[in-house]
Amino acid sequence: MTSTRTPSAPDSTASGPEQTDLHLADLRRLLAFRAHGAARLLLRCRARLEDIEGAVAAGQTEVAVLMAYDLVQSSLSVRGLRTEGEVSIGGDQVSFDPFAGVPATDVEAGLLLAAEGREAVGDHGEQWLERLREHLRDTEALLGYGEPLPDVRSASGLMKGFKLARTWQPHLLRVGLPDLLPDAWTRRAD
Repeated sequence: MTSTRTPSAPDSTASGPEQTDLHLADLRRLLAFRAHGAARLLLRCRARLEDIEGAVAAGQTEVAVLMAYDLVQSSLSVRGLRTEGEVSIGGDQVSFDPFAGVPATDVEAGLLLAAEGREAVGDHGEQWLERLREHLRDTEALLGYGEPLPDVRSASGLMKGFKLARTWQPHLLRVGLPDLLPDAWTRRAD
């Protein structure tokens, strides 16, 4: 009989090397969730939200909906990191599954929220934007930080974002997880 247990759910009855491997897998998953999840929210989701806000202000509902789908998929991919979601997100990889590890009800609710942008004009537009912001706040709350993540598009927030990255980086490297920041940000030009 084969086991249906995943590496991210340690079996408390296991012992020896198997138990150590399971706990390491769970630690790796938690590190990926908290560190890469925060980076994805800061660098991807918040940028999409700003694009959506601009599209709504300009009356470009089609653009707003397209960007909202990207925002919701990115946000849900953060939620999925805790269980089985993909850590690396390389541009527009066709093989990337933003819904891995996310309950179907959350996926459906997120996609319906994005679709509501078709009517995002006037007061309805601001109400829809607030619901998207709430969706992101809910995702951020799952990460378990004691205070809101910084706004990396501000001067003080950028430094706080780098501090967050520096805090996580040695731990990620120690357990063999990918770098937190894009390579171009950490590679010297000379």
